[in-house]
Amino acid sequence: MLNFRLLNILTDSRSVRTWLGIISALGAGVLLDVLLFLKLAIIIGPWITMTALALNTAAGIFLMNYLTNMRNRQLNDSIDSGNYNPEVLSRYLSSLVASLFIITPGFLNSLLGLVLFLPPVGIKIGNRIARMIGIDWQEAHEFLRLNRVAGAENDKYADG
Repeated sequence: MLNFRLLNILTDSRSVRTWLGIISALGAGVLLDVLLFLKLAIIIGPWITMTALALNTAAGIFLMNYLTNMRNRQLNDSIDSGNYNPEVLSRYLSSLVASLFIITPGFLNSLLGLVLFLPPVGIKIGNRIARMIGIDWQEAHEFLRLNRVAGAENDKYADG
Protein backbone atom coordinates (compact mmCIF):
# COMPACT_ATOMS: atom_id res chain seq x y z
CA MET A 1 0.00 0.00 0.00
CA LEU A 2 1.29 3.43 -0.90
CA ASN A 3 2.07 5.65 2.05
CA PHE A 4 0.80 9.06 0.97
CA ARG A 5 2.44 10.82 3.90
CA LEU A 6 5.83 9.45 2.88
CA LEU A 7 5.12 10.32 -0.78
CA ASN A 8 4.26 13.89 0.21
CA ILE A 9 7.46 14.18 2.27
CA LEU A 10 9.60 12.79 -0.55
CA THR A 11 8.12 15.08 -3.23
CA ASP A 12 8.39 18.23 -1.12
CA SER A 13 10.87 20.67 -2.73
CA ARG A 14 12.94 20.88 0.46
CA SER A 15 13.09 17.10 0.63
CA VAL A 16 14.06 16.85 -3.05
CA ARG A 17 16.95 19.27 -2.46
CA THR A 18 18.04 17.22 0.54
CA TRP A 19 17.94 13.93 -1.40
CA LEU A 20 19.77 15.47 -4.37
CA GLY A 21 22.47 16.71 -1.99
CA ILE A 22 22.81 13.27 -0.43
CA ILE A 23 22.98 11.56 -3.81
CA SER A 24 25.53 14.12 -5.07
CA ALA A 25 27.70 13.55 -1.99
CA LEU A 26 27.52 9.79 -2.50
CA GLY A 27 28.46 10.20 -6.17
CA ALA A 28 31.43 12.37 -5.21
CA GLY A 29 32.45 9.69 -2.70
CA VAL A 30 32.38 7.02 -5.41
CA LEU A 31 34.52 9.18 -7.70
CA LEU A 32 37.03 9.77 -4.91
CA ASP A 33 37.10 6.05 -4.18
CA VAL A 34 37.80 5.24 -7.84
CA LEU A 35 40.62 7.78 -7.90
CA LEU A 36 42.00 6.30 -4.68
CA PHE A 37 41.92 2.80 -6.18
CA LEU A 38 43.67 3.94 -9.34
CA LYS A 39 46.38 5.73 -7.36
CA LEU A 40 46.79 2.74 -5.05
CA ALA A 41 46.97 0.36 -8.03
CA ILE A 42 49.78 2.47 -9.51
CA ILE A 43 51.68 2.45 -6.21
CA ILE A 44 51.29 -1.17 -5.03
CA GLY A 45 49.94 -2.96 -8.10
CA PRO A 46 46.47 -3.90 -9.32
CA TRP A 47 46.32 -7.40 -7.83
CA ILE A 48 47.25 -6.29 -4.35
CA THR A 49 44.73 -3.45 -4.62
CA MET A 50 41.96 -5.86 -5.65
CA THR A 51 42.93 -8.21 -2.82
CA ALA A 52 42.79 -5.32 -0.34
CA LEU A 53 39.37 -4.34 -1.70
CA ALA A 54 38.07 -7.92 -1.41
CA LEU A 55 39.41 -8.30 2.14
CA ASN A 56 37.94 -4.93 3.08
CA THR A 57 34.51 -5.97 1.78
CA ALA A 58 34.67 -9.41 3.43
CA ALA A 59 35.66 -7.91 6.78
CA GLY A 60 32.86 -5.38 6.37
CA ILE A 61 30.31 -8.13 5.80
CA PHE A 62 31.38 -10.00 8.95
CA LEU A 63 31.43 -6.78 11.00
CA MET A 64 28.04 -5.75 9.65
CA ASN A 65 26.55 -9.14 10.49
CA TYR A 66 27.90 -9.05 14.05
CA LEU A 67 26.88 -5.46 14.79
CA THR A 68 23.40 -5.62 13.27
CA ASN A 69 22.71 -8.85 15.20
CA MET A 70 23.88 -7.12 18.36
CA ARG A 71 21.63 -4.09 17.67
CA ASN A 72 18.74 -6.44 16.89
CA ARG A 73 19.20 -8.19 20.25
CA GLN A 74 19.30 -4.81 22.02
CA LEU A 75 16.10 -3.76 20.25
CA ASN A 76 14.36 -7.02 21.11
CA ASP A 77 15.45 -6.75 24.75
CA SER A 78 14.13 -3.19 24.88
CA ILE A 79 10.80 -4.28 23.40
CA ASP A 80 10.50 -7.35 25.66
CA SER A 81 11.22 -5.33 28.80
CA GLY A 82 8.81 -2.57 27.73
CA ASN A 83 11.47 0.10 28.25
CA TYR A 84 11.23 2.81 25.62
CA ASN A 85 14.76 3.89 24.70
CA PRO A 86 15.00 6.02 21.54
CA GLU A 87 18.78 5.57 21.43
CA VAL A 88 18.37 1.85 20.77
CA LEU A 89 16.07 2.54 17.83
CA SER A 90 18.35 5.29 16.47
CA ARG A 91 21.43 3.09 16.69
CA TYR A 92 19.55 0.22 15.03
CA LEU A 93 18.60 2.45 12.07
CA SER A 94 22.09 3.91 11.78
CA SER A 95 23.56 0.37 11.91
CA LEU A 96 21.42 -0.62 8.94
CA VAL A 97 22.58 2.45 6.98
CA ALA A 98 26.20 1.86 8.05
CA SER A 99 25.90 -1.74 6.85
CA LEU A 100 25.03 -0.52 3.36
CA PHE A 101 28.19 1.59 3.32
CA ILE A 102 30.36 -1.20 4.71
CA ILE A 103 29.16 -3.81 2.20
CA THR A 104 29.69 -1.47 -0.75
CA PRO A 105 33.27 -1.93 -1.94
CA GLY A 106 35.52 1.02 -1.28
CA PHE A 107 37.73 2.44 1.41
CA LEU A 108 35.78 5.69 1.82
CA ASN A 109 32.47 3.80 2.05
CA SER A 110 33.90 1.52 4.71
CA LEU A 111 35.28 4.47 6.63
CA LEU A 112 31.90 6.21 6.53
CA GLY A 113 30.19 3.00 7.66
CA LEU A 114 32.59 2.61 10.59
CA VAL A 115 31.99 6.23 11.62
CA LEU A 116 28.23 5.57 11.62
CA PHE A 117 28.78 2.68 14.05
CA LEU A 118 30.21 5.09 16.66
CA PRO A 119 27.53 5.67 19.33
CA PRO A 120 27.23 9.50 19.31
CA VAL A 121 27.33 9.70 15.52
CA GLY A 122 24.97 6.74 15.10
CA ILE A 123 22.38 8.19 17.46
CA LYS A 124 22.50 11.61 15.79
CA ILE A 125 22.32 10.22 12.23
CA GLY A 126 19.61 7.69 13.17
CA ASN A 127 17.47 10.47 14.64
CA ARG A 128 18.06 12.69 11.62
CA ILE A 129 17.10 9.94 9.16
CA ALA A 130 14.01 9.12 11.19
CA ARG A 131 12.99 12.77 11.29
CA MET A 132 13.61 13.12 7.56
CA ILE A 133 11.32 10.21 6.62
CA GLY A 134 8.75 10.89 9.34
CA ILE A 135 9.37 8.08 11.85
CA ASP A 136 8.25 8.69 15.44
CA TRP A 137 10.34 6.43 17.69
CA GLN A 138 7.62 6.22 20.36
CA GLU A 139 5.09 4.99 17.80
CA ALA A 140 7.60 2.56 16.31
CA HIS A 141 8.40 1.12 19.76
CA GLU A 142 4.71 0.70 20.63
CA PHE A 143 3.98 -0.92 17.25
CA LEU A 144 6.84 -3.40 17.69
CA ARG A 145 5.83 -4.14 21.27
CA LEU A 146 2.17 -4.71 20.34
CA ASN A 147 3.19 -6.78 17.33
CA ARG A 148 5.32 -8.97 19.62
CA VAL A 149 2.41 -9.39 22.07
CA ALA A 150 -0.04 -10.19 19.26
CA GLY A 151 2.40 -12.73 17.81
CA ALA A 152 2.73 -14.43 21.20
CA GLU A 153 -1.06 -14.55 21.58
CA ASN A 154 -1.47 -16.05 18.09
CA ASP A 155 1.14 -18.69 18.87
CA LYS A 156 -0.64 -19.56 22.12
CA TYR A 157 -3.94 -20.09 20.30
CA ALA A 158 -2.30 -22.02 17.47
CA ASP A 159 -0.77 -24.47 19.96
CA GLY A 160 -4.25 -25.25 21.23
